[in-house]
Amino acid sequence: MSALRLTGLAAALALGVVLLAAMPVAQAEDSGFYLAGSLGQSRVRYDSSTYYAGSNSVGYQVAAGFRPLPLVSGEFDYTGFARAYSGVNYADTYGVGLFALGYLPIPIVQVYGKLGLVDWRTSAHSRSLSFHRSGANVAYGAGLTTSWGRLGARLEFESFDVAHASSMDFTSIGLVWWL
Repeated sequence: MSALRLTGLAAALALGVVLLAAMPVAQAEDSGFYLAGSLGQSRVRYDSSTYYAGSNSVGYQVAAGFRPLPLVSGEFDYTGFARAYSGVNYADTYGVGLFALGYLPIPIVQVYGKLGLVDWRTSAHSRSLSFHRSGANVAYGAGLTTSWGRLGARLEFESFDVAHASSMDFTSIGLVWWL
């Protein structure tokens, strides 16, 4: 991800926080529809038999979810992983996922687990070769979340079982807005 795109994403996230802080605070129900956005460390290592590249850099995630009950929610998200590279070779991967989340009934800070299916796409390029791969694989994770009225925060770790990657995970911190 270029520095310009990363700066723009950080500015948009900061503007969102300011706008949310200006809105009237509702009761903290932690149920209903929500939107979330996160930034964090994307760790990507591609299988050397397929394409050698890797990175530890900044990735991002945006999500929309519905929490009908205090113990469960469903979430649809988009994750943009950092560009993996090796010399002049590079690969970009993103994924669209559908997850089920289960929460432990702990007050103030809630612990949750996450399991779902991610439809991913990779575009790899080098001087002499370019290819595109796609598929659907399992993803899972765990996190902590809390909220203050309409605004919340979460800390999350996710691991993605992408077919051609030896490892792909995302550790992030983000904001949640309850609609």
